[in-house]
Amino acid sequence: MKATQLRNRIVAFFVGIALFISALFGAASFLFAYSIEDRFFIYLLDDEAQTVAAQLESGLEARPRLDFIRYYPEKHELPTIIREVLEDEPNRIEFSGENDTHYHLKQIPAGYLLAEVSEQLVVRKIKGGMLKFILVLFGGVLVLALILAFTSLVMAKRLIKPLDTLVKIVEDAPVERLPQNFSGQFVNDEIGAFARTLEHALSRIRRFISREQAFTRDVSHELRTPVAITQSSLTLLRQTPLTDKQAELVGRIADAQHQITQSLEVLLALAREETLADANTRVLPVVEQVILSQAEKIAGKDIEVEVDIAAKLELPIAPSALRLLLNNLIGNAFTHIRSGVVTIEGHAQTIMVSDTGEGITADLLKTLFEPGAKGPDSEGMGMGLSMVKRLCEKLDIELSVSSSDSGSAFCLKFPG
Repeated sequence: MKATQLRNRIVAFFVGIALFISALFGAASFLFAYSIEDRFFIYLLDDEAQTVAAQLESGLEARPRLDFIRYYPEKHELPTIIREVLEDEPNRIEFSGENDTHYHLKQIPAGYLLAEVSEQLVVRKIKGGMLKFILVLFGGVLVLALILAFTSLVMAKRLIKPLDTLVKIVEDAPVERLPQNFSGQFVNDEIGAFARTLEHALSRIRRFISREQAFTRDVSHELRTPVAITQSSLTLLRQTPLTDKQAELVGRIADAQHQITQSLEVLLALAREETLADANTRVLPVVEQVILSQAEKIAGKDIEVEVDIAAKLELPIAPSALRLLLNNLIGNAFTHIRSGVVTIEGHAQTIMVSDTGEGITADLLKTLFEPGAKGPDSEGMGMGLSMVKRLCEKLDIELSVSSSDSGSAFCLKFPG
């Protein structure tokens, strides 16, 4: 989340709280006023009930002191509208009549006390005024909320400014030059503590990258040289007279040599950041190079290779990375098919390598991209597809596979 968004959320929170409190206060004012008025009439009727009870005990005629309260000895003497409502709601104490009349009823042992309080409803008479008052109050709160919003925005800007600075420092720093010695510019608060923690973490990452780069240089030099010497020796050995058994052993050594070379290239590609550099590569020439380099695997097999790729098709990937991916996928297809067709297709942002072989078993399909996963007839180490998966993740390429008894298909979907 950007710091500006955090600022806006802080301002919106304070303004929302102010408006909510004002609306809550207005609603509470109305409810409080109505409640107080109702309680007032209940207290008046309770007081008149005591007076009427005392009068009746003294043998006097029941005569309420307040002229808007009347005494009814029997229920049938009550006004019709009151009796009808009491038939359905015997415990009701408030009633509305015709012409905006309003009643409060209290039942006593000797009858009923009925107060016609239409003229005494103060709250209802000043309801319009109260509403105007609350609207004026709400307007005042709104102005206060705007002032609070401006104040909150200024405060939030000051509070979030160090976070903006920290984001800018990290956001603008390239991976090969991670920022350092930046935490000293922040005060000793929560953001300052976060800056120091981040600086320490970036320092560790910088050391990790340095070690990885040194390892990549060492591996590139120390492993490529003996691999090249071994390859040259195998080439010379094949030019000498060999028995069938010796030729078979030399072929197996050559296959292992090829696997080592291919794995080394993928591992180095995973370690080098420059592999991720933006580049557009024509697909067809790379596919042709890969087919030629993997042709030994289908020598003597009844296999047809079909290529359906437009000559001008380009994809956003470096040539070396595309070659590594296709070497594994096409090489696997050539290795594991005995006869049939291997098809390499390229359309829009997608490359698909499919074959008409026996397919991949359901159990192997579940763990196909895990290190060491391989079929029972595989002579490899089971690392190729795992490294292909890792390289695809690094390059944001979507890798998928489908398989059945009629063959398998690997699909590479490139971003863009």
